[in-house]
Amino acid sequence: MKVKYVLVLTLALLAVVACRAPVDLELSEAEIGVTEEVAPVIVESAPTVEPPAVYGGVEVALAAIKPVEGVLATVNGQEITWADYEPELMQSLHNVTLQYGIDWNQAENRDLLGMFQDDVLQTVIDRTVLRQGAAGEGIEASEAAVQVLMEEEYRAVLDSGEFTSWEQFLAMYGLSDAYFARLIEDSVLIDEVRKAHAPSRESEQVHARHILVADKETGQLVISRLEAGEEWGALASEFSLDTGNKDNEGDLGWFGRGVMVTAFEEAAFALEPGMTSELIETSFGYHLIQVLEKGMREVDSWTYDSMVSEAFYTWFSEQSEAAEIAIAVTFEPAE
Repeated sequence: MKVKYVLVLTLALLAVVACRAPVDLELSEAEIGVTEEVAPVIVESAPTVEPPAVYGGVEVALAAIKPVEGVLATVNGQEITWADYEPELMQSLHNVTLQYGIDWNQAENRDLLGMFQDDVLQTVIDRTVLRQGAAGEGIEASEAAVQVLMEEEYRAVLDSGEFTSWEQFLAMYGLSDAYFARLIEDSVLIDEVRKAHAPSRESEQVHARHILVADKETGQLVISRLEAGEEWGALASEFSLDTGNKDNEGDLGWFGRGVMVTAFEEAAFALEPGMTSELIETSFGYHLIQVLEKGMREVDSWTYDSMVSEAFYTWFSEQSEAAEIAIAVTFEPAE
């Protein structure tokens, strides 16, 4: 059985839309900071990639990295120094080296170290933004919740059978007890922010059906035959290009906003029950849409998780945009 445990907590906010597990320790790149959804997830551990027998491991990369004195960056006046940066650098290096079997003896890999360090610094900045934003709203990671998650993760690691001891796990992923605890605290904090900004589970939805055709001429033919009294279901079966529902009268079921392409969504939500649209052009072709029902409904769990991630992504983006961030260093490629 695969075990869930922390591999790396990269605040790559949300994609959100990145749906997540009930507890997140790792945020997807869509969720904070790194190149483009939000947001965070304790991920199932991927099969460990064994490095080649002879290769340059983390120690080679670390030997090429020179600590920087002074302030690396500030976030709303809060200074980030090497002491704040180094733990994130260590666990990120261990994680990427182990996961991808990177040989740091290769010059092309060492050339990427500067960019890699810049990304790590951005992650530390993102963490700082997260904590400051949460503190500004009085949101805290409770000691009880942190302790519960710490114990769950500790037990999951030891029960996985992949490590002979907790110390081996920490060493393999470049973690100290203190920094692992900080990752857990950040994870709990993310959960609390998500809860605080979660939207209502109810949203306006429509129950609609459609007939999709390739061109206007075919669409006009369908409209003419509907006006002549032919049944929608029969015409959907004959003409619709949407094979997933053409034999079910083109029924799309209930859906909320943000699910369909924009033009289709706007047309569907503008209709009242019983009304039929004009031909609506999208990248798929031309749609004839008929709304059957409309109202406030509770969204399904998958959709709601996406909505929560979207709300968290929006919140974090606003915090980042409002923050006064000054980066004092740009890391150079390793020599």
